[in-house]
Amino acid sequence: MALLESADTPKISPLQPIRVLIVDDEPAGLQLVRRLLQADGHEVHEALDGEQAIALFETVKPDLVLLDVVIPKMDGLEVLREIRLRDKFAGVIMVSALSSEQLAVRSMLSGADDYVSKPFKLRAIRLNIRQVMDKVNLRRRNAQLQQELLVANEKLRKYMAKQLVDTLLKDEMLPMLGGQRCPVSVLFLDFSNFTPLAFSLPPVEVLQVLNDYFSILTQIVTDNDGFIDKILGDGFMALYNTPVSLENHATHAVISAVEMRRRVKEWNRNHHHPLNVRIGIHSGEAVVGNIGTPDLMNYTAIGDAVNLAKRLEENSESDQILISTETKDLLTMDHPLLRQVTVKSLGLRNIKGRSMPIELYEVLDCEEGDSAS
Repeated sequence: MALLESADTPKISPLQPIRVLIVDDEPAGLQLVRRLLQADGHEVHEALDGEQAIALFETVKPDLVLLDVVIPKMDGLEVLREIRLRDKFAGVIMVSALSSEQLAVRSMLSGADDYVSKPFKLRAIRLNIRQVMDKVNLRRRNAQLQQELLVANEKLRKYMAKQLVDTLLKDEMLPMLGGQRCPVSVLFLDFSNFTPLAFSLPPVEVLQVLNDYFSILTQIVTDNDGFIDKILGDGFMALYNTPVSLENHATHAVISAVEMRRRVKEWNRNHHHPLNVRIGIHSGEAVVGNIGTPDLMNYTAIGDAVNLAKRLEENSESDQILISTETKDLLTMDHPLLRQVTVKSLGLRNIKGRSMPIELYEVLDCEEGDSAS
């Protein structure tokens, strides 16, 4: 029975040249199909059995496979499964002289794109190939877009904290300007001796030193469920209890500060150009949300709570952690790490921007301080 039948129908518009692997154990049939495809400008490869088909598939990497169901050594469905293990994008048209609905369903469930019964008309096979190649191109384009999305997502995560990225991706709505009042603990950190270092080293080395410290310190914030709001030159601002709710946020903030100071001291023992941290923490209500313009937003906290935390950091000395009364009153002192520190009152202090003095507390390691107040 002839494999192809001619048809007096309009010609299908040409398809861009592709690599085609024909798998069929009937040489006469191969010859007819090969001529058809080569006449359309396609690169054609032929296999007479299942094992040869898989070997050629590995070598040729075809765009399309015309695969007979009944072939020696391995049947067409076995070959199809092996192809799909190697390539999820290539087009596969199963070809058979058997008109079996069950066989067609099994072929499609195994990963075929189409099932064609012999004999088929010239226009029909061309149309089948075009339709399958449209699927192939769509699969490839979708995979490309997914990869581009992954790359874009990774780039985005380099500029935004994980908690914020995760929160944005979970929300079906686009972010909007605005915010709400929320209790937070705000931590400011900077380096007390950075300016002399910046004058003494080339800019590239200055950035490297800062980045080395930031890689340690920001990870400690993240490990304690904090959110790096922004890098501020030689320091940063961190928030606790936003964008993800956090019980005992003041405790998490102080634990972060204690761990950061200890890690910096350890780091300084084995590295040149040591830097010393100073940290201020205050807990209170702030307006938390998106500030900026509809096209350029910054998720942050603003308000008196943020200002006071910054003032505490500015009033702290080298290796000093200062906290407010509000933060001190929220601490869970039975936490294992907090049992290793002392919270000492420094009395009333005048703070810039405040009409009345406020009481400050210093967080000391036990060997540095007295009993906790």
